[in-house]
Amino acid sequence: MIVCPKKSQAFVKDAGKTLCDAISKKYNVDFVLRDDTAEESGDGVCEILIGATNRKESREVLETLEPGEYKVCLMGNKLVMIGSNDYLTSIAVESFIHSVVDPADNTHLAISADYFLHQTQADFYSVLDGITLYAMGDSYFGGSIIGKRNTWVNLLGEKYAMHYVNYGIGGSTMANYITSNYPMVERFTTMEKGDADVILLEGGRNDRTFATPLGRIDSREPQTFRGAINIMLDSMLDTYPNALIILITPWNSAGRVAETGLGNVDYANAMRSIVKYRNDDRIVCLYAADPKVTGVNMIDKNFRAQYCIGPSDESHLNEEGMRLVLPYMERFIAAELAKFKGVSLDG
Repeated sequence: MIVCPKKSQAFVKDAGKTLCDAISKKYNVDFVLRDDTAEESGDGVCEILIGATNRKESREVLETLEPGEYKVCLMGNKLVMIGSNDYLTSIAVESFIHSVVDPADNTHLAISADYFLHQTQADFYSVLDGITLYAMGDSYFGGSIIGKRNTWVNLLGEKYAMHYVNYGIGGSTMANYITSNYPMVERFTTMEKGDADVILLEGGRNDRTFATPLGRIDSREPQTFRGAINIMLDSMLDTYPNALIILITPWNSAGRVAETGLGNVDYANAMRSIVKYRNDDRIVCLYAADPKVTGVNMIDKNFRAQYCIGPSDESHLNEEGMRLVLPYMERFIAAELAKFKGVSLDG
């Protein structure tokens, strides 16, 4: 029997279902996933425990974990798979499937009594652990057809057990040049007002589509791209006095707006120019238009075929693409936050 906590998040439940499916498919049996309200049937019952269940074996292993760690081990007749948070628990399950279930023969699944898998995430940055993060953006954050929970923003939030809110909405523009596309300059005021550590502000792709004027570098006109960003920055600096604000540009792409001749890179450069102009230690730019910064090269058809929702889609990453980009975004945010706080990257 595979057991997960009754109140576990989707990452843990999905990991349990994935393990059930992997074992069922391998051995042509029906494996059942149950929550930990199911009573143990007596001494000697064998269970696979996923996450922080109410079983003592789960608690004992959890107490040994440091941030960024996960373990898979036998505790008597219980096989425990657990991470220091729910995201890492799901990684523990994936590791077990890849290292044990997949290579096993089709007759039986043998686990030695001393089996032990202990892993520390190589790209785990303690400066991000448990922080508060708000993310305002368009479908890059909204996820399009893969949904928010599969975006790198949500994966990052889960990995570090953050308090995070993803405000990504597909089609959203920065400016209200076109008022029907959920302009961020209007809806950013609905963001939580907590003491945030990091604010992500991403956009430009849809402003390009609707030919939003770039505006002057010092503009406060909400109908222009730079003006909308300046309005939001002015307010965010006051509303979140302890937060690092990270502007994230659109990807580079071959797309153009015939009316203006401006492309994604023009809006990316306009966003970057604001950060340089304002010269504020609390505002930085993640220049996502450079493939070296993010690993994303939308101009490459082979890249799109593997990592985008469709081979002709120059905007939307699929789930594999989101996992690809996560380490790039993660390290940039961690490095900038560590610099902002005056601590080491791992401090």
